[in-house]
Amino acid sequence: MNRPLTASMLAVALLLGACTDEKPAASRPTPDDVTRRGCDAVAYVVERNNVFFALNLTAGRRASGATDAKVSAGGRELLEAAQKAGDLDVGSHGKADMTQAEARIGDAQQKVMTACRELLGEPPWS
Repeated sequence: MNRPLTASMLAVALLLGACTDEKPAASRPTPDDVTRRGCDAVAYVVERNNVFFALNLTAGRRASGATDAKVSAGGRELLEAAQKAGDLDVGSHGKADMTQAEARIGDAQQKVMTACRELLGEPPWS
């Protein structure tokens, strides 16, 4: 006779607990593999202090495909900066002053790294 009463009391307690207006705390979104790989690619070239356009084209392309808006925007900026640097270098047959182009690549790298840190914390991310 006590068991049905105990079960009923437990059911009422569970139902009342489920009816509260409190929402669970929002958690950080889990980045997808594409975003993580984009961040890893940019971290790789930044770690090696590489502002040469070729590796940054690949890193920018990977980051631009990220689902996170900030990482993707930074990746597009890096991709564009690397493409312009490549066009300048190839068009001049390696004789152009690449200082400004490399500075734009470095700025774009830092923009992606900032977005990745906000999303994933500090590297390493793989």
